[in-house]
Amino acid sequence: MKGGRRWIWITGAAVSVSLLALALGSVFPQAPGPVREAAETISRPFQRVYALAGEQARRVLGYFASVDALREENTALREENLRLTREARLGELAQGENTRLRALLDLEEGQNALHLTDAWVLSRGADPWRAEVTLDKGSDAGLREGQCVVDQTKALIGRIAEVGEQWARVTLITDPAFTLAAQGSKTEGLGALSGRLDRMEQGELIFTPLSPGTGVQLGEGVLTFAQGGRYPPGLLVGTITSLEEDPGGLRSTGVVTPSADLSSLGQVFVVTAWGTAS
Repeated sequence: MKGGRRWIWITGAAVSVSLLALALGSVFPQAPGPVREAAETISRPFQRVYALAGEQARRVLGYFASVDALREENTALREENLRLTREARLGELAQGENTRLRALLDLEEGQNALHLTDAWVLSRGADPWRAEVTLDKGSDAGLREGQCVVDQTKALIGRIAEVGEQWARVTLITDPAFTLAAQGSKTEGLGALSGRLDRMEQGELIFTPLSPGTGVQLGEGVLTFAQGGRYPPGLLVGTITSLEEDPGGLRSTGVVTPSADLSSLGQVFVVTAWGTAS
């Protein structure tokens, strides 16, 4: 302990002498040669230490300055990346909307023109036993119960079950409560199109021929069949992707995969009227 204190005292004394020598050299530049030389000799090692310390300090300051510069550059790059991502997303949305609008114009032309009102899906139903969505438009926009809802390709999505002034609840075609008259695109056989609980999770529905012996084919399209003017004919519902035989073997039931992507609905179109476009 005493030895350590001794070295501290010696070091402090040496630093004091060195500082005194520097002070003398600067305050009394005309001091006698031996005094000035002694001061320079004593202070020279400490001058080297001070020089090294100053250089190290400059390096440390330069390092922190470079770190700050890199941090600022990284922040600027992140902000630029976010900006470009937002612009790209806006571009994708605009491109998608243009595609839907072009398809919408195609649907409004021809002898069986559909008169459509566009809407957006606000939410999906929370009931696990139902397949429903809620739209952002209602009776104020001319929507009524029973109207069909399609996507931009004229594929059937569902039917309006309930309407408020500014909202509408749509029963999707895979809902167990959904039923509709339909027809095969190849065999032209009539049948009942309905959702079924054991197929809802898979996003499928069932086409059951009305008459025994009426066949359905794999890969056959299923279309809506006009009935009392309740909905337009010829709307594509989906494609028969598998068959189910009944126990008696009298008819085949077709499992239908919808043409519309019901899992990611965004903008949809409500059929408010149909017929020859004016």
